[in-house]
Amino acid sequence: MAEVKSFTREEEKVLFSTIRKFKDIEAERDLNWMLLMRYTARRVETVHLLNVDDALLALDKGYLHIASHMQKGGKQGNKRGLNKKQEIYLVDAARRALEALLKIRKRMIAAAPEKAYEDTALILSRRRQRMSIRSYQERMTHWCNVAGIVKASPHWLRHTWAVRRLQNASTGAALREVQEVLGHEHITTTQVYTQPSRDDMRKSMQEAAL
Repeated sequence: MAEVKSFTREEEKVLFSTIRKFKDIEAERDLNWMLLMRYTARRVETVHLLNVDDALLALDKGYLHIASHMQKGGKQGNKRGLNKKQEIYLVDAARRALEALLKIRKRMIAAAPEKAYEDTALILSRRRQRMSIRSYQERMTHWCNVAGIVKASPHWLRHTWAVRRLQNASTGAALREVQEVLGHEHITTTQVYTQPSRDDMRKSMQEAAL
């Protein structure tokens, strides 16, 4: 079974607190798309495709609506149809991230109103176009380096959500819930998150040393 690559609680704390120390608009943008991914468990391919209208609808309805073309597999979907439209409940942290991203977008446009910009994308690059998937990956690498933590990809945020959900679960139904939220076709794919995390292993080693 493949190893789940996720942030430990300490790494997550250090990453976000480090970015918050920087007050430039790109740091604010990066912090909030990371928080959005962390608290909605979305793939970078989905966040990359989010539009302003998607954010406004989510804030109005309390759910982030994910169309089939925005998910893994695109329009083709999969055998169980799990790549059909999903509705992801917005917890407060995700709501705040969406609100912040809308404000950041307006500020980026207002900073140079004479310049052209992508008129639908929620998250803009420095050139005010839709951020590419590669840019998300590069920004994550940059911030991991600044924070002095393990090199990670944006996908680790999705894994981190799943690991935390199962760590905090009190019933066996949580595995199925995680499967549905992540859109996995097979439960065996989701079961990878039940493996001991690095936090678990470290705690076990510390306890064994007493």
